Amino acid sequence: MSIIKTHDITLYGGNKDDIILRPLCDEHLPLLYKWCADPEVLFWTEGGTNDTNLSYGPDTVHAIYGGVSQNAFCFLVEANGIPIGECWLQKMNLPDVIAMYPDTLDVRRIDMSIGEKEYWNKGLGTQFIGMMIDFAFYGENIDVLHCFCEDYNIRSRRMWEKHGFNRVLTEALEPQPQKGKLQFHYTLTRNEFIECRRVKISLDRQFMIPLVDLQPCQLYISQGKLRLVQEWFNAEMRDRFDPIPVKKLNGKILMTDGHTRAVAAYLAGWDSIPVYWDERELDMSAYALDVQWCDEEGIRSPIDLVGRVVSHKDYERLWRKKCMGIDISQS
Repeated sequence: MSIIKTHDITLYGGNKDDIILRPLCDEHLPLLYKWCADPEVLFWTEGGTNDTNLSYGPDTVHAIYGGVSQNAFCFLVEANGIPIGECWLQKMNLPDVIAMYPDTLDVRRIDMSIGEKEYWNKGLGTQFIGMMIDFAFYGENIDVLHCFCEDYNIRSRRMWEKHGFNRVLTEALEPQPQKGKLQFHYTLTRNEFIECRRVKISLDRQFMIPLVDLQPCQLYISQGKLRLVQEWFNAEMRDRFDPIPVKKLNGKILMTDGHTRAVAAYLAGWDSIPVYWDERELDMSAYALDVQWCDEEGIRSPIDLVGRVVSHKDYERLWRKKCMGIDISQS
């Protein structure tokens, strides 16, 4: 009988690093034994005790991950092909926090640990937590993320704040002494998540262009992301639409982002959308390959993406995985 209840979601991403979040399963228990036996790792992941020699044996590891995985998506974190830690998206399990919200809201928490210490302080946690946040709102359509850290863990505090979380509660930790004196509660609502991803460009930088004249650079649209765009999108909001960034590439006007917004506009009956010149320095050879893929699939405008709206799970597998250079026929 399995100890860890697994799932079938794999997430692909990272900014400067290739990061894969794989379903955590019993095959990964030797890694969990190693990380949970290391007092230096537990110092940052386990609140409360001042015990600098804290170490968990296999039975405790089984109890922790066997229990959490019943109501969570637990992932093994790989960075550039190396397993470095774990993280999970869990249904909120603390009665005092559950009581803070209406029963109708889907409230969850994210917890994480980097067990390989040579990968600390490299920004990897910020990268893969961003992937988890996207999965929570795009893939699971949750209402609120409610996460925690103690005052001594400054890196964790900065990470939550970097992702747009707000500190909503500060609690004194009793009894003392403990590693921390305070526990901070950080939250990110769906509306706040949406607002963080809105694009604000001055009107003097925008111009209109027909949808048929725009060249996409991706093959699929996430149904979850489209759903969230449609929460703020209004067919009458032409003067408040988030414009699409574009560059010129081989005689075409290339969309460098904003494909979901463009599809939403088309579905609302628009034939033209506002765009602006993308002034960032980008790897245009990578975009040229993306355009080649689009040409091979007959995708020559955002209109051609309307029939390629897929679940967020399939979006990760069909598009994000392909962009990382992994054969999408792999499981």
